[in-house]
Amino acid sequence: MHKTFTQDDMIAYLYGESTPAEMEATEAALAADPVLRGELAELTQAQASLPRVRFNARRRLMDVIRSYAMGPDLQLSV
Repeated sequence: MHKTFTQDDMIAYLYGESTPAEMEATEAALAADPVLRGELAELTQAQASLPRVRFNARRRLMDVIRSYAMGPDLQLSV
């Protein structure tokens, strides 16, 4: 069976978010398909051009969020 790889599949592979079976299938497809390798190269280049952002929230803000999340007033609705 021939699998068609979507951009989402390739992004998951790039970020290491694929399952082991998906990684194996992607690597086999990359070895056999130069077009797919080119698409991965483009995604890799795009990823490298993204700015590195770090989130550093103030401790007080994180404490408030954590307190709210653990509080009795929080109700989940489905």
